Amino acid sequence: MLKERVELLCKKKQISRKDLVEGLVTQAHFANILAGRYPLADDLAEHIASRLGVPVNYLNDVAIADEQTLQRAEHIFQTMSGQSVSESYVDALEDRDDALVIELTTSFMKAIYYQQMNDKTAYDYLHQTYLNHYLEKYGKTDQADLPLPLKKALLLYKIQYFRSQSRYDDVLNDVNRLSELVEAGTEMWLTAQNIRMEACVLLKQFEQAKQVFEQTMRQIVDDRLFHRLSGLYVAYSGYCFAMGLVQEALRALSMAEANLVYLQQPGDMVTTIMNNRIVMLTMTGEQDKALNEIVRFEAMIANEPKETQQMFEPVTTIYRCEAAFSQRNWELLSEGVERLRTLDTSTDQEMALAFYESQLALNQGDIETFQSRALECLPYFESTWHAMRLEHLYETLAVVSEESRRYKESSFYYRKLVYLLKNNGGGGSSRQV
Repeated sequence: MLKERVELLCKKKQISRKDLVEGLVTQAHFANILAGRYPLADDLAEHIASRLGVPVNYLNDVAIADEQTLQRAEHIFQTMSGQSVSESYVDALEDRDDALVIELTTSFMKAIYYQQMNDKTAYDYLHQTYLNHYLEKYGKTDQADLPLPLKKALLLYKIQYFRSQSRYDDVLNDVNRLSELVEAGTEMWLTAQNIRMEACVLLKQFEQAKQVFEQTMRQIVDDRLFHRLSGLYVAYSGYCFAMGLVQEALRALSMAEANLVYLQQPGDMVTTIMNNRIVMLTMTGEQDKALNEIVRFEAMIANEPKETQQMFEPVTTIYRCEAAFSQRNWELLSEGVERLRTLDTSTDQEMALAFYESQLALNQGDIETFQSRALECLPYFESTWHAMRLEHLYETLAVVSEESRRYKESSFYYRKLVYLLKNNGGGGSSRQV
């Protein structure tokens, strides 16, 4: 751990290892110290720390992992992996700590928090200035030699990263490993169970998903952990919808909503429930019911602070755009697109806008704009494996290419479409909910 910390400090100070130890020890001897073959002498530590601009304890205590230190790291992990971590708690956590197990655990958990809060600026800054260095060292190993709190924080970080990339084979692998490290019935175990179920559904491992649901439900009932019922029913609704049990999926969402009374802060869960219900109703052609849910969601948001209203406006606008597109109501879709262009949007929302613009242009016969916008968003939807978007894009790009006598391109997109349908169970109507 000393080696990794020294290397990062050298990068920040823009000083080579040769210059760092010039006049103190040989490079070979210092390499042996960093490798743990020799101890770091007190006088040498003071000189090195001075040249790096850090307190001497920041070098001497880097590998400390006594019981008190591990308890502090575990407390940070448990608190920040909970359902209601506050912004003030996150801000109050010190970024630097003499013990790397605490410092790195804190950084992984902050990265997860920034990702969940969609704070791209803080997320990118943390990676560029700190985390990327340690991910190169520890991110691709089996973490066998890391202290337990840090191992769990790294696994949770990787799980959330892989989820954002729709890499659910990796998600399932790491969440199974994380589940083995936490006690059954704890908050982290329940969170891991929900993620396992999500991954199983998206990987079409339906029998395993059902087993995870039943196991988790038994644990919740036995331990009277009713505050986790809403999250479990949301996960179960995704399983039902993937199995084609639409009404059962909608009933599960109703059960999730009914159990919100057990949550102290139900805000995020309410949003998830309403989002999934709107998506399900839209995808199954229940446009009137979907619109009623959108109106109910908008009315709920109208009672929130202005900042919250602004944050959710692109979301509800996309709901309306999706409903209009599914009905091929081009006039309503055009109105939604015009509104979406004026809003502050995330990457996902920007790509949704590009998709809608491509389909509007195609309907209007503007082939050049269609191809430009379609090819702009296509790589993003391929990276996230958004089957519903990809089916429309591959099919329309293939048809347009064929009509323009670009048969090689047309064949290319038709092959992609066939591969998509084959690997998505024969239809492109599935979508993560």
